[in-house]
Formats: sequence, structure tokens, C-alpha cells
Amino acid sequence: MTRLMPYDSEGLWLKSRLFINRAMDAAVEFEEAAFWACCALELLGKSALSRVSPLLIALPTDDGTSLLVASGAVEGADSFVTIQAKAVWARCGRAFKQFNVPEAKVLSLGRNAYIHSADIGFDVIPPADWWPRFWALAHVLIAHCDKVVEDYVGAARAVVVEEHLETNRANRDRRLKSLIENAQLRLRLHLSNSMAGRMQIDWDRFENTASGWSYRSSHECPACGNGADIGGEEILDRELVRASYDDPDPHVTLVIATEELACESCHLILGEADLLERAEVDLSFEAEGSLEDVAELFEEEYNNE
Repeated sequence: MTRLMPYDSEGLWLKSRLFINRAMDAAVEFEEAAFWACCALELLGKSALSRVSPLLIALPTDDGTSLLVASGAVEGADSFVTIQAKAVWARCGRAFKQFNVPEAKVLSLGRNAYIHSADIGFDVIPPADWWPRFWALAHVLIAHCDKVVEDYVGAARAVVVEEHLETNRANRDRRLKSLIENAQLRLRLHLSNSMAGRMQIDWDRFENTASGWSYRSSHECPACGNGADIGGEEILDRELVRASYDDPDPHVTLVIATEELACESCHLILGEADLLERAEVDLSFEAEGSLEDVAELFEEEYNNE
């Protein structure tokens, strides 16, 4: 029997399947089921990342041993160590835009308390809310493993999962509606000089977080219709336009992934990918760049000459 490498994407997928099926066993109490589900989610994230590159799940702080093993430069599967859950969530958030990193951290805190303390760990979020939130995370990772829910849990249990996903979609729609309605209410009270108490304090302390991004643009606010700021850091594409081949001052246009919307008028803030998409905010925008942003394009031209 051929031994799977510890970073093998398919092996991680199979182990995640084993854990999630333990979690969905009807005889298992919720706390234990949630524990197995969180373990399954971490393995699922590692499987999705490893499909991109095994290097993404290799521990970088062991003098490069795990990175060398993952790259195939050296042998030694027993020496390979994977990254911790918090690093898995962070890297999944960067690689897979729909993955909700703060949500994953909340769920994994329950697991940590369950195994590392006297606390129950999973008593903060009711099961009826916990499972839809869990499956919303897992659903993103399953897709990035190039699989479907039925591949993960089987046909019979896929029906249950779809019910949880539908519940989560409805919950997210309600959350967006509440955020928009609250922003509209704040603006009405502000314009009529009727704001008071804690709401007034929060209004005065508002900080346009979108203005802190390296790249910014404007977008119609989903709540008040005024101009809001959208911002982000990740460059999705870049274009260099020159009037002539030897133009010393070319124009650089970047395509940036939208990571947040903030409105100075009504103080609406949307900072989650699915909320931005549900609010029909453009998920990317153009921004002016510099020659530093396209330095590799010059390197490619030089190497091709």
C-alpha cells in the first residue's frame, strides 16, 4: 500500500470526510459533533490550500524543513509539520475570497475551549445557528477542492446540508437588510438633529476605514445612494499603456479586489465578501498605479529581448 504524503490534498480531503461523518452521526451530542466538525473544517481548508500548492500548508518556522519536504526538494514525510488553524483561516481568506475568516475564528474558539479548558466550548452559539454558519464556511472550501457537498457527506446527508445553507443565506440576507436599515435610520436622525445617546457618540466617532486601503475608488452607497468609498489591497490585474515604445511616462491601470465599503454620509460599513456581493457592490475596481506596480512587466520584456 502506497503511503500518502502528509500534505497530500486527496488524503486531507478523505480524513476531513471521515471527521465530518463522525460529526453528523445522530448518536453524537452537539458539543462532540461540533468538535469533529471544526477538525474536519481545518483539514478541508488544508486540502483546498494544498491543491494550490503544498507549500501553503507547510510550517515556515522549523528551519525550512517542512517547506523543503513540501517542495519535494528533500525526503522525510515524518518531518513535515502543517500550519495551525489560525494560519489556515488566514490563508484561505487570502486565496478564496468568499471564505469568512472572522467566522472561522469564532467557530474554532469553541474547539479550543472544548479541548484545552474546563469550558464546554460550544455553548455560546445555539446549534440551530451554529450549523448553518459552519456549512457556509465548508461549502466554500468544498468548491475549492473541486467537489460538491454530495461528494463530502453522501447523497442522504447532502439534503440536510442544503437546508443549513439555505438557512444561512436567509440569515445573511437579513443581516444585510438590517445593516442598511440601520444606516438609513442613522442618517435620518442626523439630518433632523434628532440623534442622541450612544448613537450620537458612535456617529461622532465614525472612522472611514476604507480610506486606509492602499487603493480606493467610489461607489454608490447601497443604503443612502450617496458616494461611498471602496478599497482594497490585492491587485488582480495590471495594464501598462504607452504612447510609444520608448514613452518615458506610461500610464498604469490596476484592477483591485474590493475588500470594504464605507460611506461617510450614512456610516454604512460592509467588510465581508458575501455582504458586498449581496449588496451588488462591484467586487473589483480600477485604480491608478505606478511603475513599481508593473516592475515585473519590464523584467519580462527585458528577458525576452
